[in-house]
Amino acid sequence: MAILLPTSANIRLLKSTLMGDFEMRSAHATEAIAALIGFRSNSAYLATSNHLPDVTVYEADFDAFEDRAAHLGYDRTSSEFLRFIFKGIDWPDPAWRLFNKRDSAARDAWFYECQRRKIPFLHISRATKYCSVHWDHISLDSEYDQIVRQAAEGDMGRVLFRTYQLIAASVEPKSFFNGSALVGDVTGLSESCARQIGNSFALRLFPGNVESALAA
Repeated sequence: MAILLPTSANIRLLKSTLMGDFEMRSAHATEAIAALIGFRSNSAYLATSNHLPDVTVYEADFDAFEDRAAHLGYDRTSSEFLRFIFKGIDWPDPAWRLFNKRDSAARDAWFYECQRRKIPFLHISRATKYCSVHWDHISLDSEYDQIVRQAAEGDMGRVLFRTYQLIAASVEPKSFFNGSALVGDVTGLSESCARQIGNSFALRLFPGNVESALAA
């Protein structure tokens, strides 16, 4: 699973990549990015009630991106290359960060960035052998705790646990889930699984995503 947090800085970087490596026209790159995050057009994205680019995470739909690029006249084989480079893009505004377990300075800096950007304190801690995924809403206003508790009729904690089960429980025998919708961690993970869980949890815990779940 790949995700995109469409902040202005992230969109500028992705658009620059498409215009450079893929030789897309500016307007076409904009339309292709809208398709990538599930919209029929950029106008539809801008008009949506869920247009909260700093706090809403979208799952990347590469099939839709390739279809839209082909419709705009670009070679499908070239468009497919985005699947391979996407996870290596160094986003200016990531949804989560990965750092070494002993790097307390990096962890503190990420906390203050989360607090400034009003996003969950979601990060991956890497030790010698295993990685851990950690989440906390301490970086958000206390009123947000109530919104999280209401999400999915109070079942958000079970949703997170089920997500962990689907991704890692059967393939990571050392892994362990401990937490709730508000705070917790998953330990004993490979880096690959930790990254998948980080993406999946971002889709469920970011403010715009939680508000969308409540409105559904």
